[in-house]
Amino acid sequence: MLACLLRPADAAGGERICELAARSIRWDHFLEVVRSHQVGVLVSQRLEAEAAEIIPRETLAALRGDAVQNARLCFQNFSELVRLSRLFRATGIEYRVLKGAPLAIFAYGDLTLRGAGDIDLLVDAEEVAGADNVLCAAGYLRTEPAAQLTPRRMRSYLAYQKDFSYEHPEQGTAVDLHWRLFRNRRLPLNSGARRAGIAWVQAGSQEAPVLPWRRAFLYLCIHGALDGWLRIKWLADIRALLDKFPPTELDSTMQEAAEHGILPEVSAAVLLCEQKLGFNRRPVGCLDPGDPAVARIVRFANRLMATNDFCPVRELVPTTAWFINEFSLRSSFKYRVQIIGRSVFRPRVWERVSLPDWLFPLYALLGPIEWVGFRIQRKKAKAFASRNRSAKTMSKRGLVSRFFGLAPADAALLLEAALSLTFFRIALRFIAFQRLAAWMGRHSSGPGLPPGEEMRRAIRRVEWAVEAVARHAPFTFVCFPQSLAAYFMLRRRHVASKLFYGVARENQVLKAHTWIKVGERTVVGGEAESRFTVLAVFP
Repeated sequence: MLACLLRPADAAGGERICELAARSIRWDHFLEVVRSHQVGVLVSQRLEAEAAEIIPRETLAALRGDAVQNARLCFQNFSELVRLSRLFRATGIEYRVLKGAPLAIFAYGDLTLRGAGDIDLLVDAEEVAGADNVLCAAGYLRTEPAAQLTPRRMRSYLAYQKDFSYEHPEQGTAVDLHWRLFRNRRLPLNSGARRAGIAWVQAGSQEAPVLPWRRAFLYLCIHGALDGWLRIKWLADIRALLDKFPPTELDSTMQEAAEHGILPEVSAAVLLCEQKLGFNRRPVGCLDPGDPAVARIVRFANRLMATNDFCPVRELVPTTAWFINEFSLRSSFKYRVQIIGRSVFRPRVWERVSLPDWLFPLYALLGPIEWVGFRIQRKKAKAFASRNRSAKTMSKRGLVSRFFGLAPADAALLLEAALSLTFFRIALRFIAFQRLAAWMGRHSSGPGLPPGEEMRRAIRRVEWAVEAVARHAPFTFVCFPQSLAAYFMLRRRHVASKLFYGVARENQVLKAHTWIKVGERTVVGGEAESRFTVLAVFP
């Protein structure tokens, strides 16, 4: 993945990609990593150019599907941003667009090359109520915080948090409304819209107001340090912006970072780009990798990127790790008091215990208690999942005896399903799916079964066999080989079926899925079918 993100995209980099692609790679896990770090479009573009004949067709098709879905979401967000811009201008509310479409246009030169996310808008604190009214009138529902905001809770939320989250129930678009850049008011460069400055990016027929790009770069470096550079997508943005700055401007940007006391965060971002994305133009004033503050940021980022088998999930990182990371970025007393205050007055507690405003200070006592309860509940959930895995392992010991106790016809059907799944799992690495589909079509002879009990029985048995083998096999069969095996087995029994390929966005990550249908009945993959948009149907 990192080889595909290296800049510039030269011939040596292409040879390196081909060398890596020719190795024994778990391509299903590769897709998970790429989607987790939200860089699928950039990776897909490079693989198409350098190694399209080497990587499995299934993987390439999934990346293409992800790119198509991302483009659709980018244009949807862009259109919604234009609509919201008109509404804000009509009410006279000054705002800035953070990241999103303007950043993609400026840094990459193409709206669709950056992974689509939510729309981030920055206003001034005194404009929050008016901006909230604009979004609600535009059809948005506020989703975060989930608790009711009484006057006292609102004052606390505005003091310790930085944004509200909204979602449009029909369009599915999400908006974060910021009144400052960072939650901690004591962080340098923290401000609302007016004090942040303004620049303009041409967005279609209109111009979008954004932070001046040097200010935006510094903001992204602090944002990355606070969030442990959990997504390579954020680092790719920094790398793209570094290429936009001429050497003299980059040097002056480092000088400005030093004046504001954020040189460790900016230096860590530059050094991470050196380590992972091929940046080789270290600016004057950049701190050495051995600097204690820089080393701590880089070490924390590298640890987080590798969590969960290189598919980091923010919720799986202990809250103590986030607390220590943010606490260590500054030694200022007032800065650290802000962090402790935010930890004590957690909005999550308001959802569990609703106190009247005159008892609001009691939340300072309930906060630590709720945190301990939350930790215990999470540990219990992990222990329960672990026990389930152990029970599943124990139950598999009796699989062999159960298999030999089956009727001969059922045992033969399971063997057929196992061979089919294994064949297609291997074949998808070397043979284009279209060739497989064409081959199966040529080898389905005889008239189809007429609708009736015989057809329903054949469908039920194929469904049972594929699901049973996939569930108990010692290795994973993802949806694609399951769908192809079911398709092949049904055609052998003269049952006409269709294979559907679709994509969907879940938790800001693009995912692909295949399923098999006979008429209106879904045979394989039906548990997630409704969440996916169909891109192709075979045959």
